[in-house]
Amino acid sequence: MTKERLMTMQEVTEYLQCSRSTVRRWVGRGVLPHYRMGKLVRFRRAELDRWLDAYREGDWPLVASRVLEAEPAQLSLFPLAAN
Repeated sequence: MTKERLMTMQEVTEYLQCSRSTVRRWVGRGVLPHYRMGKLVRFRRAELDRWLDAYREGDWPLVASRVLEAEPAQLSLFPLAAN
């Protein structure tokens, strides 16, 4: 079994692209999987990836196929003006 290196708070903020206060809030609420060793908080990337998968919405292949099949007028955010 390969031993996975634990991630620091800074590494997690960069990985999740969010602020340190957001990660601290999630840790405090018990939302984000973590390990506490005294004052130190550490994370496993595999557990963060599973956590992210649980919050994933949408299905890319399905969305992409719908966009490719759509009419050009449906791709616009604004209706085309009638001529």
